[in-house]
Amino acid sequence: MTDELKPWSVTASRITYEDRWIRVRSDDCVTADGTVIAPFHVLDYPDWINVIPVMPDGRVLLTREYRHGRGEIVLGLVAGGVERSDSNTGDTALAAAQRELREETGYEASTFVKLLTSYPNAASHSNAVTSWLALGLSKAGEPRFDPGEKIELLFTDLAAILADLQSGAVIMQSMHVAALFTAESWLRTQASEGLK
Repeated sequence: MTDELKPWSVTASRITYEDRWIRVRSDDCVTADGTVIAPFHVLDYPDWINVIPVMPDGRVLLTREYRHGRGEIVLGLVAGGVERSDSNTGDTALAAAQRELREETGYEASTFVKLLTSYPNAASHSNAVTSWLALGLSKAGEPRFDPGEKIELLFTDLAAILADLQSGAVIMQSMHVAALFTAESWLRTQASEGLK
């Protein structure tokens, strides 16, 4: 790697839209070579999490819900944003994962394994997403959906869903796909080491 790449300078910044879901920051920028890029819109989302719950029999718990951006019912993972209430603990991403698992599925997990942290879209989003594996699941109650949220739960074999993703039979959010493949690798490694 070289030191030729430099961050852009921001000469002005303003919030051009904000609500409870998103904040749009519009920056006037100058690149290292002097090119002016104005405005450049940044989507300031809170950090996100997703969770792969693994049942005692090895099946994974997936969600199905309507996703308005695509206008489709989409298969995915337990997921959500880190909320202010999650900051009452040391690890806000872990607290969000625990909360979302309970809210969306009614399950709790005795163990959470941090799989990876990635950027949803570093070009225009300011947030990160942390993916978790949830082990030692037990039913703790009924799901508590947010207003407007309706989720179906699907228990499936991890190898089968990965094959469906690779063949194109199933299309998911890319961060969920990355988490599923990372989970498969982690679980395979644990099994080969006799730690599963």
